[in-house]
Amino acid sequence: MEITVWSGWLAGLAIGLFVILHFWLIGKPAGCSTGYGNVCGYICKNMSYYHEGEYRHKNNPKLWFLIGIPIGGFLSAMSSPEPWHFSFDMGMYEQILPNSDAAKALWLIFGGMLLGFGARLAGACTTGHALVGGAMLNPPSLLAGAVFFMSAFITTRLLFGT
Repeated sequence: MEITVWSGWLAGLAIGLFVILHFWLIGKPAGCSTGYGNVCGYICKNMSYYHEGEYRHKNNPKLWFLIGIPIGGFLSAMSSPEPWHFSFDMGMYEQILPNSDAAKALWLIFGGMLLGFGARLAGACTTGHALVGGAMLNPPSLLAGAVFFMSAFITTRLLFGT
């Protein structure tokens, strides 16, 4: 099976245009951690942690941005010439993840919870800091983006030794 991949420059241009268009249309920087906070707020109604600031608004555009991510992935998969099927195949991560699909799902949910907590703690997700804050040359966002990428690099080296 041959996989067609976009050129790096074309994908970068599309992401950059999206960030500008999002800010122009909505008036707020792109990012989905606030939407994640909304979802957590609906699930954990008694925790005041998720009911502060933008998180308390049910019609938050970032919530719709967050919902659009899996919908966009689904539409992309459905428009693919190859037949689509549900899979927990994680490529190179198969070496370090548990063998059963249920255990993989639990690890992915736990990892998503950690990412959401970290985004809330940092004040934004990687999209908000690295793409939007980086484009605006915001010093805290540049530092956060550097920490995100260095953490990913170090973690990959520790897990795979490459």
